[in-house]
Amino acid sequence: MRCVYVLIAMIALPLAARGTLLPDGGVSAPEVAAALHTAGYPADSTAERSGSPTIRSSTGKILFFVHFFQCDAQLRCASIQFTTALHHKTVAPATVAAWNRERRFGRAFLDNHGTAWIAMDVETGHGITTEALAANIERWVSVIGTFETFADRKEAALSTATDVANVIEWAMDR
Repeated sequence: MRCVYVLIAMIALPLAARGTLLPDGGVSAPEVAAALHTAGYPADSTAERSGSPTIRSSTGKILFFVHFFQCDAQLRCASIQFTTALHHKTVAPATVAAWNRERRFGRAFLDNHGTAWIAMDVETGHGITTEALAANIERWVSVIGTFETFADRKEAALSTATDVANVIEWAMDR
């Protein structure tokens, strides 16, 4: 009998470690908000003009949004997109191109005003666990920090290259 209990425990343990499977068809804004809260981030739910949900959150330093796409009548959405604008940082187009070429997660782009944005899509339509959702939230927060560090290094390198070019030009003019 004891062997049966051990066998049941061995089978149940890996299942519990996977997290709770959310219903098919995607995620809802309350589920994503709960995952954000569990991870220690605020989550203010609103709706876009189209009626799709949006969540406003923050890393404590950087404001970000979670947008919901392909939503059904019950507002279960087959994909979500994390986005943030880095208003406090000037990023050159060459830095954005380098990020997109060298990095797998998080896509960077400049808007019409030259503001750098980062976005990361997550497909949820074929099922996702609470653990996988939490892992994507942590990945997103990591992408934000990694992009900032990457941009700082690339911008410093571009600035140094420009300074060197200016010194060479100045020396040649003398």
